[in-house]
Amino acid sequence: MDAATAQPAAAPVPFALPAGFPRDWYWLADDGRVYASARQAIVAKDDAGLAAWTAAGGYPTAWPKDDAGQQTPASLQAVLTPYGLWVDLSAYAAAKRYAVETGGILVNGAPIATDRESQAMIGNAFAYVQAASAASVSYKTAAGFVSLTADQIKAVALAVGAHVQACFKAEDDADAGINASPPTITTFAQVDAAFAGLMPQR
Repeated sequence: MDAATAQPAAAPVPFALPAGFPRDWYWLADDGRVYASARQAIVAKDDAGLAAWTAAGGYPTAWPKDDAGQQTPASLQAVLTPYGLWVDLSAYAAAKRYAVETGGILVNGAPIATDRESQAMIGNAFAYVQAASAASVSYKTAAGFVSLTADQIKAVALAVGAHVQACFKAEDDADAGINASPPTITTFAQVDAAFAGLMPQR
């Protein structure tokens, strides 16, 4: 066959995710735990929704394992996170806390970043003025460079510290409600409400 009669190569067939994946899907662990993404919750092995899904031809995906070979909520959450899904309310509360914690605050009207790097820098600046008895420090806020007195950097450090602690307290309270018997927090909206007063300020 010469170049004139050669047939063009077939285009590769793109990989297609199964219908319903990942928002109407099930994951099955070796110990029988079943996660239903449509409800973002663990369901019973005899769950009616699972039965209907499998009767229609669905087959659960194996629950992923972590580096230690364990099928944990965290190992499944690593798969779900890119899709904005949560293995349970506790995982959602942890993600909510992190988003609010690192979302920034206002201190005397000035926007202050509270991501983990900024928290460390603020803590270091406060430690520096204490150790060196420095009268001021240079710092870069979201609005630009500023010179902060020792009292001002102390105020910022305390505000950031209080914000972070309040976020962890809110997660702790939410987790207690989730795991109470009977639970007092059963929905994502109730988790959101636990953080309502701590939302990032812009």
